[in-house]
Amino acid sequence: MSLSEIQPDQLPSLSDEQYRQLLAETVELTREDRRQNQLLFYRPASARAQEVHDSAARVVGVGGGNGSGKTDTMLVDVVMSATGVFPHSQRHLVGQKFRGPINCRVVVESLTTTLEPIILPKLMWWRWSGADSPGGERGHWGWVPKDCLIDGDWQRSWSSKLRLLRLLCRDPKNPEIILGDSTIQFMSKDMDATDFASGDFHVIGHDEPPHLAQWRENEARTMRVGGRILLAMTWPDDPSINVDWLYNEVYEVGRSGADPGVAWFELWTTDNANLDQASVAVQAGKWSQEIASVRIYGRPIRFSNRIHPEFTDGTKTWCFRCDKSVVPVPGEYRAEPACPNCASERLAAFNHVEEFDVSPSWPTVYLLDPHPRKPHMHLWVQVTPADDWRVVAEGKCEGDCADVRKAADEVEQSLGLYVAKRLIDPNMGRSPSGQRREVNWQDEFAAAGLNCDLADDVDVGRARVNAMLRPDPDTLRPRIVVHPRCRDTIYQMNRYSWGEYARSTERDLKQKPKDMYDDYPTLLKYLANSEPVFRFLKSGPAILRRPGQRKGAY
Repeated sequence: MSLSEIQPDQLPSLSDEQYRQLLAETVELTREDRRQNQLLFYRPASARAQEVHDSAARVVGVGGGNGSGKTDTMLVDVVMSATGVFPHSQRHLVGQKFRGPINCRVVVESLTTTLEPIILPKLMWWRWSGADSPGGERGHWGWVPKDCLIDGDWQRSWSSKLRLLRLLCRDPKNPEIILGDSTIQFMSKDMDATDFASGDFHVIGHDEPPHLAQWRENEARTMRVGGRILLAMTWPDDPSINVDWLYNEVYEVGRSGADPGVAWFELWTTDNANLDQASVAVQAGKWSQEIASVRIYGRPIRFSNRIHPEFTDGTKTWCFRCDKSVVPVPGEYRAEPACPNCASERLAAFNHVEEFDVSPSWPTVYLLDPHPRKPHMHLWVQVTPADDWRVVAEGKCEGDCADVRKAADEVEQSLGLYVAKRLIDPNMGRSPSGQRREVNWQDEFAAAGLNCDLADDVDVGRARVNAMLRPDPDTLRPRIVVHPRCRDTIYQMNRYSWGEYARSTERDLKQKPKDMYDDYPTLLKYLANSEPVFRFLKSGPAILRRPGQRKGAY
């Protein structure tokens, strides 16, 4: 007697053996139903992953650690929108995400190494993906329901030539009703940007960061149909991979809430219950703080190939024995955290951005970077009795030398600064300021009352700045601190990067910084090259002041 043949009134008369047979048949039918309709049983890897599904933004970025579930989160969002089959856990999204039959595009790293062996198996209903044996708790069958394939047949739905998956779109309220066909087109990062320049797509998913030109084309593809873009990625820790544009346009915008149409989420590897968290903890302990932040918590390394990589506007931990930032782990013998590399407990939390009071008795160095075609940039740095630096103010000013002096006066008077030294960019300082080549910018500013010495432009200054960014072993604090009001300085220090070599033959040449985000970091380099000493600045020659002239002019 099979389960389909049994009637409810027959149950009391069944033998023990018949009960066991029916139970086994019921379990097998349940397993097969789950295998063919895994999407219905989908549960997000974490509460953070659910936030991704709940987002109604037109651009949804997901920074995920390795194994955080970011790829499955993106794929499930695409598949349920395309098929009309919404998991039991996501039924509340039907009104928000379902538009009927739609065109989708998924962009992967590679057609050969990513699409075939990794992505497509995640969609094939009969394929198991996970750590456990098929049917276990840590894994899943393919996300595309069998009933959403053409005649239930993958081969009839999938075109390897076109890299196109055709799916039946079912009515979420009545799955028996087929509303039409949806499509998912698969492309890869190694394709030319022009290959992306056709079609209209309602949903585009990126598995890992694309090239900027590909992203621009995909933005255009969603424009006419009011589509949306999903991005699931782990931030690269290879400095040669340029994702600075993504940091600016998606990450920062999404995190700040400046544009409600852009959202950013972070998925943590430690939140994924499908992983062996003991193994995750062991691996995390082997990585530096910066690498673990990327590969476990989905946070970005602040720009590729940074010139001042230790600068941070968020708290990091420094190990004095390893002489680098680390992710601390619980100490072995004491309650204090320890370095995962050397087990040292001599650690220090540090941040280069903090509030502080301006001391009117500490000498200040004024640094000026004039420009003939863009705003003049200036910076004020106090030198402490320990010869540490406090970046107290910044500014940019349009106009002539007199306008710059007026702007400098206002800052110095408002903060009560004692300016002991003024430095000007030596390259611009020596440059002719007008038609009279014998008159340079240094002369012009001196005539306006800003007497500046020419700074030293040697490259060693960058290394000196980096040395001062490291926490001091005696004070446990970095020797450079920036006031939060110096927003552009913070912004540029996080982005100032080395340029890329155009050709392999250039590798033996001296690497040069990019001509971007360099204004304030360069002024700090000038300061480092001057090697300011508190006692010399404080006890230097008397500052001459004429009536009406500000304090600090020579």
